[in-house]
Amino acid sequence: MKSTVEFPIQRFYDIGALVYYLKAIPWQVPGFEIKKFGDALYSIHKIIEQKGYFDVRQHRFIIMAKAI
Repeated sequence: MKSTVEFPIQRFYDIGALVYYLKAIPWQVPGFEIKKFGDALYSIHKIIEQKGYFDVRQHRFIIMAKAI
């Protein structure tokens, strides 16, 4: 068995793109709703205004196995 692990960075340049991503991929943040996460989204929006982007570090892995 072999595995590969990566920690890529995903960069968002506007809050709308982040919201779209979180709605399109619901398992990233279970129970995501704009009203529920409004304060956090606003904080991220302020970071984007200041830096021009918001980075998210991901944890990705692939496990390659062979049937026995």
